[in-house]
Amino acid sequence: MKSFSLTSIFLLVLFTASFGQVKDAAANLKQQAANMGKALISGDLKTFVLYTYPSIVKSMGGAPKMIEVVKKGIDEMKEKGINFEKVTFGEPAQMVMYGKEWQTTIAQHIEIKMPEGILQNTSTLIAISSDNGVNWTFVDASGKDITSLRKILPNLNPAIKIPPRQRPVLKS
Repeated sequence: MKSFSLTSIFLLVLFTASFGQVKDAAANLKQQAANMGKALISGDLKTFVLYTYPSIVKSMGGAPKMIEVVKKGIDEMKEKGINFEKVTFGEPAQMVMYGKEWQTTIAQHIEIKMPEGILQNTSTLIAISSDNGVNWTFVDASGKDITSLRKILPNLNPAIKIPPRQRPVLKS
């Protein structure tokens, strides 16, 4: 029977602890994405903004201004008979540490009620945590090229892959 060296035991403990940390981070990410989706559906824009990547909130003039802009957009949609019905999320991609941030992507599935039927759309969110996966913020990467994304996220890891945009599907 082989004996383990102290180095081997240390590496095993480190690997086990890291795996548990990533597992917790993924659970936090999924829960917080779900909270963000529920906030959007219910119109709780104050909570919705909390999950938006800070530089986006700042670029919109701060949280109160962002809430105002998003609310106006939702109100205009409602006037046209368009309403967010359901938001769900897929599993996060592999998380990568880059600088002091954990980064990954997650698929967002949105159903939007329209006069013509239900529009189903899948988009990709970039999820970022600067506190080891405890709290996550999100950036919608749909329709943006990598150059545009790097303006918003200058520290975006080159290993992060954004899937091609999917065409929305209208179900009547």
